[in-house]
Amino acid sequence: MKHSIWVAALAPLAASPALALDCDAGFRAFTHLQGESCIPENPQRIVSLGSKNVTVPMIELGVMPVGSQGTLPDGGQPTIRASATSTGVDFGNSDIAFVGDNPVDLEAVAALNPDLIIWPDWQDEVSIDQLELIAPTITYFTDSTLHEAQEFYAALFGKGDALAANRARYDAQIAQLASLVPDDTSYAIIHGGSDGFWTCTPYGNLDLILQDAGLNPVTYPNNPAAGDCPTYSAEELQAFDADWVFTTYRTDRGQIPQDAIDAMEGAFPGFCDVLSACQQGRLIPIPREEITTPSYDAVGGAIFMLTTVLSNPFLQPE
Repeated sequence: MKHSIWVAALAPLAASPALALDCDAGFRAFTHLQGESCIPENPQRIVSLGSKNVTVPMIELGVMPVGSQGTLPDGGQPTIRASATSTGVDFGNSDIAFVGDNPVDLEAVAALNPDLIIWPDWQDEVSIDQLELIAPTITYFTDSTLHEAQEFYAALFGKGDALAANRARYDAQIAQLASLVPDDTSYAIIHGGSDGFWTCTPYGNLDLILQDAGLNPVTYPNNPAAGDCPTYSAEELQAFDADWVFTTYRTDRGQIPQDAIDAMEGAFPGFCDVLSACQQGRLIPIPREEITTPSYDAVGGAIFMLTTVLSNPFLQPE
């Protein structure tokens, strides 16, 4: 969170030639969260330490890692979070090796003989110094927006043309959504928790999509700063009433929409009676994976869903 003020500058910096660092032949300088590093000009054996926020956008841009962090559900097989639905690629149908969750297995990483490691800042059980002993390592700021993330990876892998096509598609999808939603439509995003209910500002790509399409977020109590995820008490729930209210659930953990509703009910029994959107059928549970992954494919699916729901004439606010 502390880097949010200056993270927007990362993508332009990464795309610009570095002047300070003198790299050996076959390497180039690349600017990232920890500064500047010499990395291979054309890396072939990349290990990703973040599934949905590193591996998925890599695959979307046509770059396949040799290893990836993944999620290990209870009693299940490891999965690349959000990848099966966003890219069609997972551990079971590819040659990508599973290198652990959090912390990752450094021996498994080293065994893949990587020439580049990408380390998201949430993966803090291992240090960049440890990883640098294995291969050149760059860090990725997990709270980057969709556009910042895609610019970062396009600069890293030289995929500017793919980025331009993906962004043009996003803009067209947003224009369609905006044309079908009434002006001055409001929304809120809430989740049930053990100590109350919570939200984040912003909440992944959901805020991005809705605001790009012209919807207005409600004003959350205490005006949380960008990057904060405060918890609220039942007395503050009324402030979250809006034309549309969204909550999310994790499909990678086997959750279903009812789990999101149950979490809210557990945090505030009878919560639906307080929210007119809930009483009128406009509390919408959506899968968290597609709405928080820095992938234009995932976001495209989310926009299609939102377009379908928000333009439904039978669900319009009274």
